[in-house]
Amino acid sequence: MFFVNDLERVFHRRVSLEKSDPMTVSSWIRWSALALMALSLGNITGAKGDDASTLSPAFKSVQGVWRTDEGDILDSKWTFKGEELKASVNGTDYAAKVKIDDKAKPHPTMDLELTDGPGDAKGKTAKAIYKVEGEKLIVAVSVPGGDRPTDYEPSGDEIHLFEMKKQKAD
Repeated sequence: MFFVNDLERVFHRRVSLEKSDPMTVSSWIRWSALALMALSLGNITGAKGDDASTLSPAFKSVQGVWRTDEGDILDSKWTFKGEELKASVNGTDYAAKVKIDDKAKPHPTMDLELTDGPGDAKGKTAKAIYKVEGEKLIVAVSVPGGDRPTDYEPSGDEIHLFEMKKQKAD
């Protein structure tokens, strides 16, 4: 009988410890649920890897708003935010996912995967070469689906040259 009483006391003590232990199964589930909600909140609020702190130096160099000069043949405004581009060229709007290879030779390259644009442009890639000279961005870009330019010269309707100046933040 003595042995059974000892077991009962040990078992009772163990059960009472589990009840007072702050990390019981129910509290573990609550903390896990809170952790998952916190991680999900980053996705809901749009926190992602294209904020300025995680961008490569090449992407950082083109961030912001760029415009052609008044009177230019191509009236355009390009806005880079992270790895996204929103552009307006002669009143036509485009949106693109941007890929940059600043190590490419003989010129750094830019691929504009069009996510929005006129006609059949959407879904195609416009290939470009670019250079940043201080507050000036020069881009030679092919028509969507065309070959990448080899120099900074426009070529009929196949390659367009944009010389844009960085705009001051409002």
